[in-house]
Amino acid sequence: MEIGSWYCMQVLLVDDHSILRLGVRTLLQTSPFVSEVYEAGSRQEALNQLDIIQPGLVIADLVLGFEDGLEFLKELRALYPDLRILVLTMQDESIYAERVIRAGAKGFLAKQDATQHLLNAVETICEGEIYLSRPSYIRIAGKKTDELTPEPGTPISALSDRELHVFQMIGAGKATREISSHLNLSPKTIETYRENIKRKLNLANASALREAAETWVLRGNL
Repeated sequence: MEIGSWYCMQVLLVDDHSILRLGVRTLLQTSPFVSEVYEAGSRQEALNQLDIIQPGLVIADLVLGFEDGLEFLKELRALYPDLRILVLTMQDESIYAERVIRAGAKGFLAKQDATQHLLNAVETICEGEIYLSRPSYIRIAGKKTDELTPEPGTPISALSDRELHVFQMIGAGKATREISSHLNLSPKTIETYRENIKRKLNLANASALREAAETWVLRGNL
């Protein structure tokens, strides 16, 4: 308990909504596991802060503008292997819970459940355990991290992490060249992702892809 408490004394909260950060900060300041809360509104701001404060825990949204949240988690894991990360997001848990654990996070919590469960999630992670809702925990229990695969049952689950991010950007109205520029990939590579997405989601053409992606984003998956 003492080691866990020390490890999570400083927390970095990464979210691009300042009002949300204020509410979460206020809640975190009531936790005996947290002595200081720092904030970042973007991926780059978070990386800049991490070089200075070296927190024990990062609490991050998966949506940071058009940054790929899953790639951000992988980047954090590569740069700071011992850093503990809790994802706090509005994204669909059935699609993302296993993905964030596979990417290096130690927990997943839906924002709508933060008031009731955030402090418990922080305590659980500080004690060296993974925090998930009961359905996700049951689904993942017994698997090793490198054996985790997206939950079957819905077509979206068949998409790779990168394909899912491209799908989100299509739904947000981004054209191929915009996506390629943002992700620093060639337009040809983005077109390959688009073809893969159409095949996996059984979409007949570009119009069907755009419509499906827009519907996905309108449901809050951005």
